[in-house]
Amino acid sequence: MAIGAGYIAGHVLTAGWSPFPPRYATQWLFWFAVIGVIAAAADTLVMPKGTVRLVTWAIVCTIACRLILQPKFSYAWSAAQGWLWVFAIALGVVGLTCCLGLIERRPFGQATLFSFTTVLGAGTCIALMLSGSLLLGQLAGVLTAIAAACFLLIIVLPAPFHPSGAAAPLSLICAGLWLSGFFYAELPTASALLLAVAPVVASLPVGSERHSQLRALAYRLAFVAVPVALAIALALRASPPFDY
Repeated sequence: MAIGAGYIAGHVLTAGWSPFPPRYATQWLFWFAVIGVIAAAADTLVMPKGTVRLVTWAIVCTIACRLILQPKFSYAWSAAQGWLWVFAIALGVVGLTCCLGLIERRPFGQATLFSFTTVLGAGTCIALMLSGSLLLGQLAGVLTAIAAACFLLIIVLPAPFHPSGAAAPLSLICAGLWLSGFFYAELPTASALLLAVAPVVASLPVGSERHSQLRALAYRLAFVAVPVALAIALALRASPPFDY
C-alpha cells in the first residue's frame, strides 16, 4: 500500500490525475499501481494456492499489457500479431514478479529488493530520459525515490520486516515504464531487455551470505549494476546529440 500510494501521489504531482479510462499509455501507469496494490492485498488476505495465485496474476498481467498496448492494436498491429506480443510480454511480467518475490523471501530480502529496485529505477530513469521522454524518466524517478525511502526505513528501523507483496506493484510499474519507453519513446530494444533481465541477476546467489548480509547485498548490487549500466550506455549511444 505504501508503494502504491507513494507512486500514485508522485504520478499526480508529475503528470496530473489520470482519468479512467486513460487517454494515453503513460496514464495507465497510475492505474497499474492501483491494480498492483489491490492484487497484493487480495493475495495477503485470501492466501490462495500457488497455482491459483500464478494463474490469476497471469490473467491480470495479460489484461494490463493489452490495455497499455491499445494504440498499437488500433494503428499498427493485426489482432494476431498484437495478441502474440501481449502474451509474450505478460509472460515476462509474471517472470519478473516471480524474481522479485524470490528476492524478497530470502534472508535480508526486503533490503535487497528495495536497494535493487532503487538501482533499477535510477537506471530506467536515465535511460528513458536519454530515449526522448522526460515524463517517463520523471515517473521512473518517482519509483526510485519510493524504493530508496523503503530501503532506508528497513535499514534504520530495528523491527523485523516480513514479505509484503511488494513484487506485484513494483513489477507492474516497471513493466509499464519499459513498455511505454520501448513502444512510445525511443528506448532501444537492447536497453529494454537488459533492464528486464536485471532482476534475474539479483535473484542469483552472489557472495557469501553466511559471513555478512551487507557484504552479500553489496556484491549483488554490483552485479546488478552491470546490465543497468549497459542499458544506459546503449540508450546514450542511440540518443540524438545533446545540441540537437
